[in-house]
Amino acid sequence: MVLGLFLVGGLNAQDQPPQQSFQQRAQQRIDELKKELVLTKDQTTKFDAIYKESSEKMAKAREAAGEDREGMRAKMTEINKDRDAKIEKILTPDQVKKFKDYQAKQQAARQNMQRGGGGGGGR
Repeated sequence: MVLGLFLVGGLNAQDQPPQQSFQQRAQQRIDELKKELVLTKDQTTKFDAIYKESSEKMAKAREAAGEDREGMRAKMTEINKDRDAKIEKILTPDQVKKFKDYQAKQQAARQNMQRGGGGGGGR
């Protein structure tokens, strides 16, 4: 019986898609957001540049932080706020509302995950 449970468990693990890396999950969220916002070509170019810049700043902040998790968290919050302000400047008022709604859903999903609620991706 134990062997049977092990085999069933092994089959289920094989049926599941491979885990995504942090970068893959981040890119997936960015793609979802761009689709949700229905960006123009010009907005998309600017959006991508803003996210690329913030991603590079975050990588540098992670390297510089070392063991200082609180310092890194503060720097990441600052980078995110700067990124969001730049994004909002390129959006229409309706898109800004969609952007803020998307962020609120993502925040709620993260809080749910931290409470052990499982993953839903904010959808």
